Parts: sequence; C-alpha cells; structure tokens
Amino acid sequence: MLDPLRPYADLLKLLAVLALASGLFVTGCQHGDERRAAKDQVRIAKVDKARAAAEADAAENLRAANACGLLLEDVNRQTQASIDASVRQKAAADEAARRAQAAAAESQRRATAAERALQAAKTKPACRSQLEMALCADIPLL
Repeated sequence: MLDPLRPYADLLKLLAVLALASGLFVTGCQHGDERRAAKDQVRIAKVDKARAAAEADAAENLRAANACGLLLEDVNRQTQASIDASVRQKAAADEAARRAQAAAAESQRRATAAERALQAAKTKPACRSQLEMALCADIPLL
C-alpha cells in the first residue's frame, strides 16, 4: 500500500534540495562577486600605480624641457650679444678704414704737392744748383 505522506515527504525533499541549490547558487554568486571585486581592486591599483609612474615621468620630462628652454634662452641671449658686439666692431672697423683712406689720400696729396714743388724748384737756376750739390755724409737727412 502507498504511504499517504510519501508524496509530501518527496515534495519536501525536493523543496529542500531546491532550497539548498538556491542557497549555494546565491552564495556562489556572492562569493564570485567578492572575488571579482578583489581582482578589480588589484587591477585598479595596478592602473593607479602605472598612472602615477606616467605622471612622474611626464613631470620629469617637463622639467627637462623647461631646463632646455632656459638653456636655449641663454644661448639666444649670448648669440644676440655677440651679434651686437660684432656690429659695433664692424662699425668701428669701417670708421677706421674710412680714416685710413682719408689719411692715405692726404698723404698722396702732400706727396703730389711736394713733387710739384720739387719740379718747380728745378726750373729755377739757383735752386737747381743747390739740388745738384753733394751734401756732407756726416749729416743725416731727416
């Protein structure tokens, strides 16, 4: 004969198994979430560490670029000072060359005038006789 409580007992067993399976499923999901959250935290920490390293590297590159910029500005200032000095020296050299040309022209004018005076003196008989006269060797000519 059939036991009248048997179907209810089987139903209760089935419900217990289902409850246990549901409990294990929910616990597994929660445990999986915790494990996934822990992995995500590790990944986030790695990304933060890499970002901090990249920021530090970028800051170092910026400092190096600033130092190069300052050095370039200093080189530009020195170059401009050299250019200014060379312009002043060229102007001074041009002025000295102009003065030297003026002095050379004046010396040429005097030499030409002296040559003309000598030629004029040779045309006068008294001056010519003095020019032909031998001078004393002991007296140096200036």
